[in-house]
Amino acid sequence: MNESSERTDKRMELGRILFLLGAFATHAFVGYALVRGCTDVDPRLGLAFGLLPDGDFLFPADWGWPFVHRGLTHTPLFAVGLLAGLYLASRNRSVALAGGLAIGSHLAIDSLSPMGIRWLFPLRTAWNPSPGLAVHSPAATALLWTAALGILAFRAIQRRSHDREPTTDHKQEHDDKQPTPTPDATTELE
Repeated sequence: MNESSERTDKRMELGRILFLLGAFATHAFVGYALVRGCTDVDPRLGLAFGLLPDGDFLFPADWGWPFVHRGLTHTPLFAVGLLAGLYLASRNRSVALAGGLAIGSHLAIDSLSPMGIRWLFPLRTAWNPSPGLAVHSPAATALLWTAALGILAFRAIQRRSHDREPTTDHKQEHDDKQPTPTPDATTELE
């Protein structure tokens, strides 16, 4: 192998690593934003469950199907099983919902990519109705991050306005301190 092809291989490998880091960060951030924006559960659950399907990168390559990237861990069956386990462990529907938002966002994003996911696994392993979008391209990644930031901003504004509203008890105290109106001159004459 000559020096030029070695540089090309290293650039390609670096490009692949950066691509994967961007995809991992996007899945984690979208999961975080959805859990933070839509639930009161610790949003770190969104980070973990947003990344969880890509745990398949840790499987040895010689294990083969379904332990490959976009295999078992990228199926609704895996997600449902995982969420059932999460619910049984926590006995908390909000926690299971939060996990579902995060892992569901990962599956939804990846289902749009050229590789897609196996929606009907184990019934069908070949069917893949993907539109073939470049969901981890720089433009798509920027769009996903913008949407996630929008969710976080909306939730922050919503919480800030909620924190400013007086509670019912505080409002009652405030109302009790108001002076009672005195009759004015026109009502006294009547």
